[in-house]
Amino acid sequence: MRFKFVFLTFLVLYLFSGLIRNCEGQHNVEDSNRIVWCTINPEEQRKCLNFAQAVERDWNLFGSAAMRLECKQGFNKEDCMTYLDEEKAHVTSLDAGEVFVAGRYHSLIPIMHEVYSGNQKTYYAVAVIKKGTLADVRTLQDLRGKKACFAGVGTLAGWVIPIYMLMQRGGMDVIDCNNHVKSAIKYFGPSCAVNSLIDKYNPIGDNSDKLCKLCIGKIPGDWCSSADPYFGFEGAFRCLVEAGEIAFLKHTTVEEMTSNQFDFSGVSKSDFELLCQDGSRRPVDEYQSCYWDVVPTHAVVTTSAKSPELRRNYQRFLKKAVDMYATPTVNQTRTQNFPNDSFNIQPLVPYESYNLFESAPRYGLHHNLLLQDVAVALSPLSESQQTYTGYLGNSLNTILGVRHCPVNKMTLCVTSDPELEKCIKMRTALKAQLLKPEMVCHKGHSQINCMQAISNGIADVAVFDAGDVYTAGLKYDLIPFISEVYNLGEPEYYAVAVAKEEDPDTELTYLKGKYTCHTGINTGAGWIVPLAFLISNGWIRSYGCNSIRAAAEYFTKSCVPGALSSEYNTGVPYDNMCDLCHGTSYRYCRRDASEDYFGYTGAFRCLVEGGGQVAFLKHTTVMENTDGKRKEWWARNALTEDYELLCPDGTRALMQEYEKCNLGKVKANAVVARGGNGYNETELNAFINLFIYAQQFYGRRDQDDFSFGMFYSPPPFSDLIFQDAAQQLQVIDSSYRSYGRYLGKDFLRARRVVDCHAGATIVKLSVVWICISTGLSILMI
Repeated sequence: MRFKFVFLTFLVLYLFSGLIRNCEGQHNVEDSNRIVWCTINPEEQRKCLNFAQAVERDWNLFGSAAMRLECKQGFNKEDCMTYLDEEKAHVTSLDAGEVFVAGRYHSLIPIMHEVYSGNQKTYYAVAVIKKGTLADVRTLQDLRGKKACFAGVGTLAGWVIPIYMLMQRGGMDVIDCNNHVKSAIKYFGPSCAVNSLIDKYNPIGDNSDKLCKLCIGKIPGDWCSSADPYFGFEGAFRCLVEAGEIAFLKHTTVEEMTSNQFDFSGVSKSDFELLCQDGSRRPVDEYQSCYWDVVPTHAVVTTSAKSPELRRNYQRFLKKAVDMYATPTVNQTRTQNFPNDSFNIQPLVPYESYNLFESAPRYGLHHNLLLQDVAVALSPLSESQQTYTGYLGNSLNTILGVRHCPVNKMTLCVTSDPELEKCIKMRTALKAQLLKPEMVCHKGHSQINCMQAISNGIADVAVFDAGDVYTAGLKYDLIPFISEVYNLGEPEYYAVAVAKEEDPDTELTYLKGKYTCHTGINTGAGWIVPLAFLISNGWIRSYGCNSIRAAAEYFTKSCVPGALSSEYNTGVPYDNMCDLCHGTSYRYCRRDASEDYFGYTGAFRCLVEGGGQVAFLKHTTVMENTDGKRKEWWARNALTEDYELLCPDGTRALMQEYEKCNLGKVKANAVVARGGNGYNETELNAFINLFIYAQQFYGRRDQDDFSFGMFYSPPPFSDLIFQDAAQQLQVIDSSYRSYGRYLGKDFLRARRVVDCHAGATIVKLSVVWICISTGLSILMI
C-alpha cells in the first residue's frame, strides 16, 4: 500500500513538472516571436499600431526575421524604462542621456542606434537664439537669469551638456550635490525644462517650479511633463519661438521645424542663429564650428535580462523593418505570395505604405515618434558594445560631471565590526544611487576615539547618544547637526525604568542591592538621567559627583558597558558594574555593539535573560523587542505585558503609559561634525544633503536580500549606527547646533549631578554669572 502511494506521488510530480516545462517552452517560443514597443503618447502609440499592422500585412516578406509587434503606452520614458525592466515591454528608443539612466538604474542596454544621412552616428548639441537678441550676452556667464528652453531634464544635448558647460564656464554654482536641477533653478530665469518636478529629478520634493514657468501644458498632469507641447527638441524650439530667449537643441532641429508649413508659418531658418561657447554668433548652418558638444544618436534599448539570441532576433527584425519601411512610396503595391496555391497565382495587392521615420503631420503635430525623423537607418551594436558605458563613450564624463560635488567625501566613524559592516553596505547603497559626497567608513575603538578622529580631521561625522553629544561638544568642539526622530514626532524620547511584572518587590524609590541593566556608561537614558534622578532625590549618596562609585556602592551587580574603560572611568574601577555583562574575551563590558548587553536592546536583554531586576531604557525599547518582533531565542517568549514601568512616585504603569511614568525626556541621538575652528559650512551642508537623500532612498526599517535599510540592524545586533526605532532624520536648526542648546538645560543639569567635573567650565561660568548678577542687584539697591 505504501509502495503504491509513493509510486503515485512520483508519477503526479513527474507529470506536473512536465506540464510546467511545456508551459515554459510555449512561453519562450511565444516570447521569441513577439516584440513589445513602449510608447509615451497617443500619437506614438498610433504610429506603433500602424507599424504593427504593416508587419502583419507583410509577414511573409519578413521571412525568418518576422516577429509579432505589440505596443504598450507609458506616461513617459521613465515609465517605459520600468516596463522594460519588469519585462512588460521589450524595446523603446532613448536619447543618449536617457540611455545612461536606463543602464545605470534599470539594467537596460542599447542594441541598435540611429544613423543619420552621411552615415553619421553622432550629432551636434547647439544653443539657438533669435537673431539680433541677447545683445548683453557676450560670454556664457551672461546667460544667468535668461529664459531657457530645454528638451527635457536628463536628455544629453537638451539638458546635460548645457548644464555641464555652464557649471564649467558659465558660473553656475553647485547648489545641491545630489540634484543638479536646483543649480539650474538658481541660475536661469523662468524657463521650461519638462520633467524637472518628477520624482527622478526631484527626489525629496523640494524643487521649485521655476523651470516649469514657461511650459504650457493645460490638462492636469500634462504641464511640465512629456505630454507638454514644449517637450522634446521640437518642443524646445517651439518654446524659443513663443516665449524663451535661448534653446538647447540638436543641430538639425531648426531645419526640421522651419522646412514645412504645418509647424510655423512665417518663421524661417534665417530668423535664428547659434550661440557659441565663446559668446560669438554663427548662422544655423555653421554648427560644425559653433557647437557645445558631440552626442551619440538615439538608441533602441532592451533589458539585459534578454538572452543574446533574443536580442539578435530584435536586431534582425528592426533591420528588416528599416529595409522595408525607411522610405516607401504611398499606395505602392507588392506581390503577395500564396505558397499553397496549386495554380501559383500571385496577384498584386495594393496597400497604404508605412514610413518608419515619418511623424508629423501624419500622426499629429508631434515629431520624432518611435524614432527620430532625421534618421535614415538603424545600426546594430555587437554584443560587446551593448553597454551604456560603451555606447556613451566620452559623453559619460559629461553626464557624471553635472553630478560633481565640491566636497569629495564624508568619513563616518563607527565603533565596532558590526557597525563597520553596516557602514560598508550603506556606502555601497549610496554609491548605487550616485549620491555625493562619497561615503567612507572609519572604525574607531570607542566613541571617545571617534570624537578625537573627527576633531583631528581623520573622520568627519559620527552618530552619538545624548551623553556622547555632551562630551563631544564640551571637550572636542563638535556640533550636532542632524537628529533622529522616533514615535513622538520630535527629536526626543522618554527615559524609563523597566522591571518584570512578576517582580513586585522592585520599585524605583528603593533599588538598593538590586541587579541593574544600563545601556552604557554616560549614556542619556541608561545612565545620566536615572543616576541624576536617584542622586538628586537622596536615594543614592553622590560621593562628590562620582556616580560610578555611587552606583557600585548602591547596586549589588550591574551591567554598565564601558564602566571599566579608562576613557570613561578615570577613577577606581568597580568590577561589580560589569558582573552582569555577557561579552566574551575583549568584548566583555565594552561600550559598543560587540558587548551583547550594550545599548537599549542589550540592556533589555540583560533584564530578560541576564539576571537584571531593573533596566533603564528608551520608552520604545520593550515594544520593539517583544510580541514576536525579535526572532532571537532570548526574545521569543517575551510579551509586552510581562514588563512594567517604574514610576518616580513608587507606583507602576503599563509600558504604553510612558508619558505619565518616566524619568524625563532626553534628546535623540544626533549626527555630529567639527565645530569651532574646524567648522566648514560648505562641508556641513554637503553632509546634511547626503543624509537627507540617503534617508529618502533607504530610510526604511526593514530589509530584504536586495535592499539596504538605514534604520535596520541584522540580528543578533541592534541599533547599529542609527537607532532601529528611528523613523526619520531631522536637520537641527542652525541656532541649536551646539551641544548646550541641543541637549537643553535639564540634561546639562543632570549631567553635572552625575559628573560635576565634566561640566566644570559651565559651572564656573554659571557661578561667575551668578556673582555678577548678585553684584548688579546690590548696586541697583
